[in-house]
Amino acid sequence: MKKLIIYDLDGTLVDTRQDIINSVRYALKELNGPPVTDDEIKDAVGTGLHSLIRQVFRTDDEKLADRGAQLYRKHYTSHMLDHSRLYPGARELLEFFKPRTQAVITNKPNPFSKQILEALGVGGYFIDVLAGDNGLPFKPDPASLFYLMGETKAKPEETLFIGDSPVDIQTARNAGVEIVCLSHGFTPEKTLARANPDYLVHHYDEILKLARQKKW
Repeated sequence: MKKLIIYDLDGTLVDTRQDIINSVRYALKELNGPPVTDDEIKDAVGTGLHSLIRQVFRTDDEKLADRGAQLYRKHYTSHMLDHSRLYPGARELLEFFKPRTQAVITNKPNPFSKQILEALGVGGYFIDVLAGDNGLPFKPDPASLFYLMGETKAKPEETLFIGDSPVDIQTARNAGVEIVCLSHGFTPEKTLARANPDYLVHHYDEILKLARQKKW
């Protein structure tokens, strides 16, 4: 039986893509950034805000990245819930795992992460939300996973990570825990398959089925 269930946020629990894309486009417009496609923006999500901005602006200029991040935050603060919604079946899985300990690890900034979860009515399911500005290294460094495992006294084999990206897969690998990867997020299914997660599924009901079969 699993003792600790950990989720990624963007592309895993919550479909945030349109609000992220819109805020990136605001920053690009304000700073006369280069033309980028929605897919290019989507592919840059998950590595932290400054990394996202550097990738879409195609720059190593830290001052430009800082200004882009400021503009992104300004826009996203007012628009983070314009389109963002829980993925179908997410709430049902959270309810199923309610007897376990559940948490979120995300490279997204903390205020945004907690506001979104609270606004969508699922904040109460989690003992902690470890975000990109909490002082621990970004994923795929496993430090946040190890921290939660230590706090809950959960062994690697008692821990399950649910994500949607190669970064999530590598994070789980680095911590020695099983990973279920959802293909409904920001990464193409073929890319996820090449990263070789323990389980690759398309919908939350498949995770629920796995959990019952494997007595998680």
